[in-house]
Amino acid sequence: MASLLSSPDDSKSLSVTTSSLFLSSIASLPSSHAFSIFTSASTPLPPVPVSVPPAALIPGSRFLVDAFRHAGNFSVAYFLSHFHSDHYSGLGPSWRRGLVFCSAPTARLVSSVLSVPPQLVVSLDIGVRITVDGWGVTAVDANHCPGAVQFLFASPGPRAERYVHTGDFRYTESMTRDPNLLEFVRADAVFLDTTYCNPKFTFPSQEDSVDYIVNAIKRVKEESSVSGERVLCLIATYAVGKEKILLEVAQRCGCSIHVDSRKMKILTLLGFGGKNSVFTEDATGTDVHVLGWNLLGETSPYFQPNFVKLKEIMMERGYAKAVGFVPTGWMYETKKEGFAVRVKDSLEIHLVPYSEHSSYNELRDYVKFLHPKSVIPTAGVDAGKLDSKEAVALQKHFAGLVDETANKQEFLMAFHRRSIDATRSCKDVVVNCSSQLDGEDAALLPAISSASEQQDKLMENTMQETLKELSDFLPSWVSQEQITDLLMSSEGDVVKAASIFFERERDFFEEANVSCNGTPKTEKNHSSNHGSSADVSSQQESSLFSQKPVEYSAKLVNLSPMRMKPNTPKKVNKRGSSNTNKPKKKGRLTSSTESGGRKQSTITNYFIRATEAAFKRCRPERVTVEAHQNNVENSDQLADTEKTQDQIVDQLLQIVDGSMSREYAVYLLEKANGDVAVAVDIFYSSSEGNNVIEVDKNIMLQNAQGETADNCSETDMASGYSQATPKMSNLHVGTSLAHGDSANTSLLIEKYLPIEHACWIAGQPAPYLHLARTFDLVEKEKGKIKTIAIFCNMFRSLLALSPDDVLPAVYLCTNKISPDHENMELNIGGSLVVTTLEESLGTSRSKIHEMYKTYGDLGTVAQECRQNQTLIAPPRSLSICDVYSTLRKLSAISGSGSAGRRKNLVLHLIRSCRETEMKFLVRTLVRNLRIGAMMKTILPALAHAVVFDRNCAADPAVSLEGIKSQLQSLSTEVAEAYNVTPNLDLLIPSLLREGTAFSASSLAMVPGTPIPPMLARITNGLTQSLKAFHGRSFTCEYKYDGQRAQIHKALDGSVRIFSRQMKESTSRFPDLVNMIKELCKPEVSSFILDAEVVGINRKKGNELMSFQELSSRERGNKHSSISIENIKVDICVFVFDIMFHDGERLLDCPLRQRRKYIHDLFHEKPGYFELAQQLNIEACEASPDNSSTLARMDTFFRNACQSSCEGIMLKTLDVDAGYSASKRCDSWLKVKRDYVQGLGDSLDLVPIGAWYGNGRKAGWYSPFLMACYNPETEEFQSVCRVMSGFSDEFYKEMKEFYSGERILPKKPVYYKTDEQPELWFTAEQIWEIRGADLTLSPVHHAAIGLVHPSRGISVRMPRYIRSVPDRSPEDCGTAADIASMFKAQTRKMDVSSEGQE
Repeated sequence: MASLLSSPDDSKSLSVTTSSLFLSSIASLPSSHAFSIFTSASTPLPPVPVSVPPAALIPGSRFLVDAFRHAGNFSVAYFLSHFHSDHYSGLGPSWRRGLVFCSAPTARLVSSVLSVPPQLVVSLDIGVRITVDGWGVTAVDANHCPGAVQFLFASPGPRAERYVHTGDFRYTESMTRDPNLLEFVRADAVFLDTTYCNPKFTFPSQEDSVDYIVNAIKRVKEESSVSGERVLCLIATYAVGKEKILLEVAQRCGCSIHVDSRKMKILTLLGFGGKNSVFTEDATGTDVHVLGWNLLGETSPYFQPNFVKLKEIMMERGYAKAVGFVPTGWMYETKKEGFAVRVKDSLEIHLVPYSEHSSYNELRDYVKFLHPKSVIPTAGVDAGKLDSKEAVALQKHFAGLVDETANKQEFLMAFHRRSIDATRSCKDVVVNCSSQLDGEDAALLPAISSASEQQDKLMENTMQETLKELSDFLPSWVSQEQITDLLMSSEGDVVKAASIFFERERDFFEEANVSCNGTPKTEKNHSSNHGSSADVSSQQESSLFSQKPVEYSAKLVNLSPMRMKPNTPKKVNKRGSSNTNKPKKKGRLTSSTESGGRKQSTITNYFIRATEAAFKRCRPERVTVEAHQNNVENSDQLADTEKTQDQIVDQLLQIVDGSMSREYAVYLLEKANGDVAVAVDIFYSSSEGNNVIEVDKNIMLQNAQGETADNCSETDMASGYSQATPKMSNLHVGTSLAHGDSANTSLLIEKYLPIEHACWIAGQPAPYLHLARTFDLVEKEKGKIKTIAIFCNMFRSLLALSPDDVLPAVYLCTNKISPDHENMELNIGGSLVVTTLEESLGTSRSKIHEMYKTYGDLGTVAQECRQNQTLIAPPRSLSICDVYSTLRKLSAISGSGSAGRRKNLVLHLIRSCRETEMKFLVRTLVRNLRIGAMMKTILPALAHAVVFDRNCAADPAVSLEGIKSQLQSLSTEVAEAYNVTPNLDLLIPSLLREGTAFSASSLAMVPGTPIPPMLARITNGLTQSLKAFHGRSFTCEYKYDGQRAQIHKALDGSVRIFSRQMKESTSRFPDLVNMIKELCKPEVSSFILDAEVVGINRKKGNELMSFQELSSRERGNKHSSISIENIKVDICVFVFDIMFHDGERLLDCPLRQRRKYIHDLFHEKPGYFELAQQLNIEACEASPDNSSTLARMDTFFRNACQSSCEGIMLKTLDVDAGYSASKRCDSWLKVKRDYVQGLGDSLDLVPIGAWYGNGRKAGWYSPFLMACYNPETEEFQSVCRVMSGFSDEFYKEMKEFYSGERILPKKPVYYKTDEQPELWFTAEQIWEIRGADLTLSPVHHAAIGLVHPSRGISVRMPRYIRSVPDRSPEDCGTAADIASMFKAQTRKMDVSSEGQE
């Protein structure tokens, strides 16, 4: 490790050339480790690839900050802001890509902990400027973790560009006094740590949080000394970070801090170790201990305390009470007083909002202080893309704090080149003339006079060019006088003049608008010192340069600042309209026809400027020359304007085939702000409900009344017109809407008006656009409460205007088209959707695939393509019923030519899309809506909407607080009803019919509609189970290794079988149907049973078979069952519960009573139909101290394992013994072999791919595809998918880690699997995975050929245990390891017999 500086003075002359320093550093490494991306310092580096995130690359340089995963041969200069894994990821012992610049503490950690060769690590002193490849580089403190710095970069050259990269930082007011940072005020860009860039993150200062922890520990110590109880204080920290807390606690509480050996090593490297250190590895020497992050609980999305782990630590270390502290900014609950505390028994966990990142307000304060030209977010941005939605949203938080004037000047500078050159030529002439006058004879005066005349002419030409240049890129309504005033106020600087204009554009427009309608101004003659024979017009045009400054000539006037007219009226309407247009030269593009001049205007926008003011000043039907008759000078232009308006009105009438009056056409164009496409859309939307005739009559009546008055004020006309005009929200369903219209459903519930804020009117079918806008808002919203509120507003409008559309809307919101048990699928694949997009959008398949690689979402790709597509006329609007019914038609299509019929239906949908409909319709078609909303979000929102709808009908001014209990009650009832009867076709009509009187019990259970099964919690052993059921009667049952089956018998005698996922599997088990009919007692008319179907070998004494062998049975289909003659694997049904009998709900009955029903209703037949094997433990026996009970349970458990069962189930018999559908309850526990210590083995596997997550995991990857390694063939072979065991924080880390170059464009040839994940990853990490057992798989290729000739081995019910960071991917579990583990299992499929079949 090298320090560049020996003293601060050295920095003045120190200059580093990274290529030379890198080569010399590489040369100093041992030859076996040496590697270089080039051979000499003069070797040119390749260009920086586009895959490098812009948020990691300093513009104009090859410097990468915290981006070691993107390292390549294009750079040898890398900067590390601090030692946190998400920033140093990519560094390791094999690092040879370039030099690592960082602070001295970070450099020590990089070399010692990560084993990066010290020759490649360059330490920088804080506050000392050095030169790196010509750039000035300074590291300043970031107030984050020890060694964390911000980097200040200044490019070489006289006009240096300056950039600030904050890394991770916590802003303090002292930064505003840092002399190094003061030099970077108005920097070109700030790469900002936007971790907490959300207004909800307003946590307190670090000092307040530290005080809280210190005071809490002091209080605990005082109470402990009084009571005599030993209390353990635990502080959760990262490997590096939170040291300020630890040091303050040690100093102010007068105690040492216990840390483990790894933490001590890091603290020592940071300078906190040594003999006098406050840290110790002796756990008995102090009551304050440090432990790793997440051991006290998961912190995201909300805190989930791990009291079990906390109690284990407390007992292990010999304490009677434990108090934990979790310091992080995520923990702050702003709506509560004080800091949150979680308490259970003798355990406390304090959630302390101590953050080492800047809060929202601190971020704004920092940007306000630096006032940069732009802010580049470094956190919360997808793949570091600055044009992504996330980046744009984050940058909006700093609007008004950045130097927007400088940005405008840079943009306009290109227009100013010619003006500068011309001015310089003029100045040269003047200077030459002046010098000649000083040194020549009086005889030269005529020549000098001639030169002066030439100069005057040149200055006049320059002035004309300047006026023309500024005029060209200002809006056409700007008057010549305004342009002249602008140049005077800017002292002839075109760029400055344009900046002044755009900052005050509204004022200029209002001034031009007023002057347009008033009496023409009297022209003023500006006399010069020497007079002129030019006419008045020439004098007026040349007056800008009629007097010269002293240093040039006496002919230029002193330029004075422009003053706005004092009585210019203010208005609150939108800017950018006008009533005049100046003629343009033929063949010349208009630089700016809208306010801001951003793009070439369309003809409709030209029409807007000409008519908008007239529409607002007078009656809508009178947009003619009459509105401007006082302005004679503009008559020609107004004639053109009227002609243009007439043409556009004619165009609208032609599109609608004359279906409206001319007055109504003008009215629609006003509502559409002159956009013909929007006007057409409004017309069709209105005409569907026969609203157009009534509105047209109102317009005609308004016109008739208006014509009877001679004059009317603007105020009176505006008032009268607003009363006669229907509300825009009832008419406007166009394709170009204001943000406020599309975001109405995001309003607060109490401010949302279901009818006024809707985008259609009563009697019309609800447009799909209503759903699409809601989805768009929900996709951006992460909070559950706000999401429910948005959906609630959406449903309120449906209930008020289109109640019949509520049921289809609920299905579309949950990405369903029918109840799950109906097994109705769309039957369309991604290929068909792509083909349809290709045809409808005019985009090639290759481009769609390329865009998909960028966005990872076909819906977003389709939306982008549609935005670039020009439509001749707007499409007919899609309704919710249209979409829903078409999707159901797609599901029903089959037979010859079905592909073509499906394609036509999809084309119809896609061609009718508007706004964001395209994105969400395509996502619906590919069954991945990706808005993170599930049934448990949608149903409460609908329940809330029903409450508001019923209460507002009685009292429009209902208060939210007054109906709070109703909201909660109905939400609970609806959720409970769906848990028992998950059939929206039954639930929604009942809810809408009964309203707030709806109850879960009122919705009858119906055989044929499956019930979500009750689930059990995991327990680690029999002793723990006895503790949980202490003093309660319970039963132990075998946990069979088969398929969960819910058996229904209806009144008509039909029997149906449903799986655990509530999918119908009747066709797969015709023998089971026959058993039920045979063994059910004749008096039983209907029932619902819960059972396990297990494969059985009746030839071997009813020996139970493995789940794998049961899975080998044919499956049949919805139209036909498998033939009983073809069944090769017999089954036995083990019944363990009943939920419904002859119309009676048994869910609330205790298990002991439900079991009696089973005994009374069925005949048992061994090997065919049996009750689950059981062992009853009465309340008096249920104690962990009862060795006899424990011995009986242990024997029962071992017998279950020997009988090829997974383990045993434990269920309460009397207390809390109901059947809780869809819930995982403490009244059911499971003890499985792999959960009992010593009975399960784990595998070290490599993630090689993943799918996009759904529901709560939307936006993350889940599940992951795991693989082992075969060293003989050098292949990674898939083993299983894994989706359990992960925390939300882990999901976020993996989404960030597997991005960029780690996502492969296609499956590598050395990945062996039949799985088709949506993403392929590079093999880089190893995870420890544990599952129930190993089984043969036709899909996975692990150990293929080692156990079975054509099948691989897979893990059943895998779950993630931990990451294994210290091994390379090739060191993971091998195919031979997995084959050996399979052969060592006590229960497995008989491979030899299976193979013979």
